Amino acid sequence: MNSTQLQYKIATEPWEIEQVHALNYRTFTEEIPQFEPNQERKRIDKFNLENTYIIGLDDQKVVAMIAIRSVRPFSLDEKVEGLDDYLPPHDTKCEIRLLAVEKEYRDRFVFFRLAEAIIQYCLNNGFDMAVISGILRQQKLYKHMGFVPFGPLTGSGEAQYQPMYVTEELFQRKARAFQRILQSQDPISFLPGPVPMADQVKKAMGETACSHRAPAFLDQLHHLRGRLKSLTQTRHVQILLGTGTLGNDAVAAQLHILNQRGLILVNGEFGSRLTDHAQRAGLHFSTVEIPWGESFDYEHILAEAKACNADWIWAVHLETSTSVLQDLDQLKYIAKKTGSRLVLDCCSSLGNVPLNLQDVFLATAGSGKGIASYAGLAFVFYHHTIEISNSMPRYLDLGLYHTYDSAPFTHSSNLTRALSAAIDQWEDAKLLHRVGELTEILIKLCREKGLTLLADAAWAPGIVTIVLPKEQRADIVGRELAKKGYLISCNSSYLIERNWVQISVMGHHKEKDLEHVTDALAVLIGKKETIA
Repeated sequence: MNSTQLQYKIATEPWEIEQVHALNYRTFTEEIPQFEPNQERKRIDKFNLENTYIIGLDDQKVVAMIAIRSVRPFSLDEKVEGLDDYLPPHDTKCEIRLLAVEKEYRDRFVFFRLAEAIIQYCLNNGFDMAVISGILRQQKLYKHMGFVPFGPLTGSGEAQYQPMYVTEELFQRKARAFQRILQSQDPISFLPGPVPMADQVKKAMGETACSHRAPAFLDQLHHLRGRLKSLTQTRHVQILLGTGTLGNDAVAAQLHILNQRGLILVNGEFGSRLTDHAQRAGLHFSTVEIPWGESFDYEHILAEAKACNADWIWAVHLETSTSVLQDLDQLKYIAKKTGSRLVLDCCSSLGNVPLNLQDVFLATAGSGKGIASYAGLAFVFYHHTIEISNSMPRYLDLGLYHTYDSAPFTHSSNLTRALSAAIDQWEDAKLLHRVGELTEILIKLCREKGLTLLADAAWAPGIVTIVLPKEQRADIVGRELAKKGYLISCNSSYLIERNWVQISVMGHHKEKDLEHVTDALAVLIGKKETIA
């Protein structure tokens, strides 16, 4: 149970209404002895046909509810004579009734979200005030949410109630204070890094550090490299203390030694960054550049590679910025046909798609995405022997790593332990299959809710790019989603410039959370009517 992850909606399905009646019975017959028991253990409210029920769902279970009704006389009219005389000036009001929450879900977060949903419903339907009979023992909670007591108590015994009202202004005043509380709740991350990790990975990261010269650490490192080689079908891999950017700099340094001309493929931000790596390393190269989000014409690449006599071809396998996956078999074919060396940035494809790096000269990846560990380890994969070179910075010299088994310099036992644990969890959870499955579900949900996908035909497992309407701003939409407990990718300059946001399912995710985040996003950008 996680009360911060409930979905709030108007009850419309027959099974939802049935569960509302059951929760109504458990609350107002069994817990609060206000009505007589019955064999069906259901209580259908006398105003059921006039009620609108707002519910909190944990998957397919109704765990919270509240009813709203605008037909006079209210139930409070029967209990408080001259009801309107107690209330401040207003235009039109409704009555809130039947607040019920399963015991294990009763915290301020759930009550606040229900109240928030009610206020939004009132505003959408022209009400500027709501009245309620608040059970006496929960007065502190109601006041915390902005409700103001008025008039005499009603009921008797354990079922005593205090009439109360709330306005938008009063509620919003309390909401601003409550947001500070919500910020302490753990949000659900749909970022492509850091990605959600298994508890075992976090535990491994916190173990006592050991020296990178200790035999135990070197054994662990050797075993870890073996697992990475098996995942990618490569002969060698070096693990550098850094990120994918460091790995690509090390690759650029190796290409510089060749002193040959190359071809770089660009259809997104990270392809563009490869050209920056190449320029800084003083490489000689041409580019094939197409609009972001489009797929390459591989016949055109073949012709360009021949025309410029490319000795190497450098590409991003999975372009994170646009969600486009390049065809690895086609790239291998082009390299073989032109006698060139294929070089790949696989930072977002390792762990998310099957990755066979046979016939690939050099490839890079990192620990913080598909494998679902902490960022901080860069991988460089290859098949040939690399000699030490004195013509490049020591930290970029793959020859030193090759000679000293990935530990020529200080290393991190914490990061390597965490990565080992992450690979264990990646295998146990079958994340390679799971990420593809969740991405298909995410795309289906986006289409159903009217969200515009960038790379609709060539999506990559792990991440989906969504094009926002012109009247929206990516960073503001992302900020509002964060307030609701969902972190999406929205702050990178290339996303803000193009007004895109991204939802990633790399790492460990739950299917029901995809429904919630796409609902929340659709509401924010006006593709779906909101109550919350």
